[in-house]
Amino acid sequence: MGKRIGSVLQYEGFAYTHGTRGVAQGPLASAYGEGSMAEKIDKQLELALRIRAVDPNDVVARIVVHHFLPDLIGNLKAFSSQQVRCTKCGTKYRRIPLRARCVECGGNLTLTVHESSVKKYLEISKRISQQFEVSNYLRQRIDLIEDAIASLFTNDHAQELKLDDFF
Repeated sequence: MGKRIGSVLQYEGFAYTHGTRGVAQGPLASAYGEGSMAEKIDKQLELALRIRAVDPNDVVARIVVHHFLPDLIGNLKAFSSQQVRCTKCGTKYRRIPLRARCVECGGNLTLTVHESSVKKYLEISKRISQQFEVSNYLRQRIDLIEDAIASLFTNDHAQELKLDDFF
């Protein structure tokens, strides 16, 4: 390789396996936007199981630690410190106005971060961490985040009682 630098060969004469007419040719859209996250993870793990040089348990741990946990924790934090937004005019408020309506136009207010976005990767994280051998520490982190999410979205005051409960 050192003989090529500084000569015409540094740009030419490389062998290739797939011919092409132009470098810009290729897929117009990435496969990243296709399919659900669960499908993508399943395909990635299927590939990891086929390749002997890859430890699928490590792949699962890396996916959860570097992708799912930061997303879950970040969305949990964002939910607990979120703003409210007017559905009519889009005005955002840090706190709900006393009237519980938009001060500008009187429109309805809605949350900017929803429960579904907080819980988005919880089930898939639990599923793949149970299917594969990951550390107890990682399992405990997932359980703690699940408990934090449950405590945030579970209403302790609302209970379903039957008539028999009073007798």
